[in-house]
Amino acid sequence: MQRQIMPLFMVVCVLLVSVSSVNAQSAKESLFGDVKSMIDEARDQGAEWLSPEFFSQAVENYETANQYYINNESTRDVREKLNEARRFCQRAMEVIKLGKMTLKEPIAAREAAMKAQANAYAEELYQEAEGLFRDAALEIEDGDLDDAREIGNEAESVYRKAELKSIKDRILGEARRRLADATDMDAAEYAPATYKRAADLLDDVENFLTNNRYEFETAIKKAKECAYEANHSIYLTSRIKELQNDDKNWEQILLEREADLQRISQKFDERAFFDNGTAAAVSMILSRIEQMQKRNADLIAENAKLQDQYSQVQETASTTSAELERKKELEARIEKVKSMFSSSEAKVTFDGDNLLIRLIGLNFQPGKAIIQPEFFSLLTKVQLALKEFPEDHVLIEGHTDSKGNPRINKQLSEKRAKTVREYIIANSGIKREQITAVGYGDTKPVASNKTADGRAKNRRIDVLISLNN
Repeated sequence: MQRQIMPLFMVVCVLLVSVSSVNAQSAKESLFGDVKSMIDEARDQGAEWLSPEFFSQAVENYETANQYYINNESTRDVREKLNEARRFCQRAMEVIKLGKMTLKEPIAAREAAMKAQANAYAEELYQEAEGLFRDAALEIEDGDLDDAREIGNEAESVYRKAELKSIKDRILGEARRRLADATDMDAAEYAPATYKRAADLLDDVENFLTNNRYEFETAIKKAKECAYEANHSIYLTSRIKELQNDDKNWEQILLEREADLQRISQKFDERAFFDNGTAAAVSMILSRIEQMQKRNADLIAENAKLQDQYSQVQETASTTSAELERKKELEARIEKVKSMFSSSEAKVTFDGDNLLIRLIGLNFQPGKAIIQPEFFSLLTKVQLALKEFPEDHVLIEGHTDSKGNPRINKQLSEKRAKTVREYIIANSGIKREQITAVGYGDTKPVASNKTADGRAKNRRIDVLISLNN
């Protein structure tokens, strides 16, 4: 017996500790929750850099309050620190709003610099701009907007410089390195024309980026060309130095060039002769290339014509097949929707362009637009029906009989249609813009308003699904 009591006692103790822990956590959330939310919101709004001092004070007081709570100090002291945190947080939010208006241009420049990764590629300039921006934010906290604008303008200028430097370093890095390698090899002396082209291209892209910093595609293309010419000058310098060391290398270079042309000539079943230089071989190769290009163009044109004919045949066959499939699929979905409702709930009809679900079983109290709980299950079926046509627009129409004031009838029918629309949106994943609600009052009767049965039929909600898609 004693053995059975002890485990039960332990379970009770564990439960009590758990309940106590939950209650303590709930109490802390009640005490700290709103201030923590304020701090999180301020941080999301950029308080750390738009209101650095006030936000720092808010965080410091919050952390002190948390430490007091952990140390079981008086609730009054905890609340006092939380109130201070709340006050500084509110002041920070006010400064943030003012800062976003006062420092609009510097903020845009800062975002552009961050996007360009200036903090990595132009770190010194970026940190200088950050310091100026912080000073401007502190001036706003002190209420001196004129000084804030002046310092903010300085920050904007430095941010823009950092952004440009970062863009240039990222795009021109390889070209600069290759040109520096060429300089170290004295390419300016051994291959002056090629080296100058590379240097001129670098100056050109530098100037281009200064005036068109966001034209990345053009700048990258220019930078690649610069790197190529720099590499070209390095190669030429290396070969020229080899020739200077051994004059016999000249014959070897000429023979290598002739061998290259000979290999190309052989692809055309021709033999090139070089007893009068390379001009004749080059001319023959160019002539053969032009013949091949013309033949290739003719083949491409002929292929395009055949492909167009083939595509037309395929399109006709595919269209016919796809239309049949779509028709079968649509008919299956319509039959599925029809099977969802009993004859007392709804009448489902299809006219080729629209699917009409007339909600016979949905009724409203006289003069009211409130859906009674007994009709929730019917509207759930409507939601399921609409999900069968997720891309199609839905029109919910409200109608009344002719009794009463026509203007009031129209207003009532519109309220009822909107009520159904809001219910469906709230209880399904259907987008709001996909459903339109409209009230027609008594202008579109489906039966005579002279009999009670006819008026009952006219008081209705119609759900019209447009199947034009």
